[in-house]
Amino acid sequence: MMPWHEPIIRWLPQPHPATENVSESIDWDSLFQELPNLTNFLYWPPTGGHRDDFLASTSPRTSTYHLKGPAQANYTLGSNLEAILVARDHWGKPKSHGGDLFRAQLLGPELRAGVPGEVKDLENGTYLLSFPLLWAGWAQVQVRLIHSSEAVGVLQRVWREKRATVDFRGYFRGTNGSQETVICNVDPQSTGAKGSTCQYKDVVSGEIWYCAQPPTLPCNALVGHSSGSYLKVTTPHDEALLAGNVTDQKLPSGIPPILVLPAAQGNVSKMALPSRPPCRPGHLSPKPSGFYHQDRWHSTFCSSRSFPTVDSILNCLAGRIVYMMGDSTLRQWWEYLRDTVPSLKPVD
Repeated sequence: MMPWHEPIIRWLPQPHPATENVSESIDWDSLFQELPNLTNFLYWPPTGGHRDDFLASTSPRTSTYHLKGPAQANYTLGSNLEAILVARDHWGKPKSHGGDLFRAQLLGPELRAGVPGEVKDLENGTYLLSFPLLWAGWAQVQVRLIHSSEAVGVLQRVWREKRATVDFRGYFRGTNGSQETVICNVDPQSTGAKGSTCQYKDVVSGEIWYCAQPPTLPCNALVGHSSGSYLKVTTPHDEALLAGNVTDQKLPSGIPPILVLPAAQGNVSKMALPSRPPCRPGHLSPKPSGFYHQDRWHSTFCSSRSFPTVDSILNCLAGRIVYMMGDSTLRQWWEYLRDTVPSLKPVD
């Protein structure tokens, strides 16, 4: 349950400020320069529309991939490996459009190594896979279908049409100790309110959100809120496309393990790591930004440091205050530090 530290009052919409001079404060040149970048980030290939036939959707069991060129006896450290992936439906028929979400990796289990591959959607049912060869030794391609193009279409539709996919519980307490719980949401229609709703404004983000009006308590009696439940936003056909047997599933192996040799005779380097500048905040990173080798992360564009022991972590953090802001992934990072270095203490 999340406590609400700021005083809670009923929020009333305020008149919009005059907009005659708003354009004077906008850097239009900078905005137009950024728009193409934002458009590229948001672009997703067409998913082929909505089909009601589940068997016509992309299948992780029949989709295949193979080397783009002829197989070699061995490969050179620092070069690239390319493969072609053919998406197929549950009958084994090749797809004629793209939009599937595939993830590809090059793994070296014996070396505890791995690097993500690039997946380029050719928008005709085939995909170009590219992997940098960054360590010497054996490596194995692995491809997973995260979501079929049809499932991506479902997610896009939900994103466009549904303002909320989860709801929250709002907890109200009266001056006499009475308590009431109602449903809250950023979408007033999703609160299930039969009558009035309470409107609030987040003091940090400015986001407006709503709670159903409690039967007896006023809106300013809200004392906290917590996560609630998932809302029903999909049909049985949608749920079949998003089910675990076709989501995040590994494709049958289509390429045998490959052997990567050092780049030149006498070169004892086991990894493709040229001279790199020290890592610094704001440093733009390429793709892939790095890889694992012997369970250690190596950046491909800057020289990072490793802290394998408790003493090395303490020496780095001694006398420093570290601010963390993020989601559950960052919480896992904090819990790792807390469990590894028990002397670390959070600051309220």
